[in-house]
Amino acid sequence: MDAHIEASDYLAKGTAPLSFDWVRQVHTLGPTGTNCERAALTWVKRHCQNAEVFLHPTMEIAAEAVAKCRKSVLLSVVAYPHLHSIIYEHIGQLKLMDVFIMNTDNMVLASSTGKTPALCATHPAPEKLIPASIERKYVTSNAQAAAVCAKGEADGCITTLCSANEFSLTVLTKHGPVPMGFTIHGPLQAATHTQPSFTNDFQNPNRREFHDTESL
Repeated sequence: MDAHIEASDYLAKGTAPLSFDWVRQVHTLGPTGTNCERAALTWVKRHCQNAEVFLHPTMEIAAEAVAKCRKSVLLSVVAYPHLHSIIYEHIGQLKLMDVFIMNTDNMVLASSTGKTPALCATHPAPEKLIPASIERKYVTSNAQAAAVCAKGEADGCITTLCSANEFSLTVLTKHGPVPMGFTIHGPLQAATHTQPSFTNDFQNPNRREFHDTESL
């Protein structure tokens, strides 16, 4: 017998846009300088200007925070290696609510020495940008890769141009911005029945970072 699947309320309403006025917190991957932070700030500007952006050392920790707060959402990215695990682990608390595409920052191969690195820090997602001959050191984000390189724990990194400049690294190769999909996950019983309100003026929300000292 075929199972009868009822469409969720937000799907049954057709093309009517969801309201995210109820959102007060957007949790995503840090530290500051990640593509996820940029995407979160862009999404907040469009949908919930009273929300704050909170940065976490991993997406898994960010998801745990959202699962405990009904007025928060998780911003993730489709390239995150274990996004599927996050979705299914929290299937009883969170649902996919929005998806959008925006360019990442310019992704670059950078070096602390100005020479081709022997050991390159990278998040697992963009590691294919590293030449096969270079050894990898895996870290929790693109921004963290730049920090690790600047500390001398690796002599190169795959990171964003913004982070490379912040840590005064030498850019060896520019791969350019990447059109990327970002996902919004929120509580199953979110109050999405009202229409969104938009204003012309935007004030940047506070960005609070939660650091796991062992991962830094």
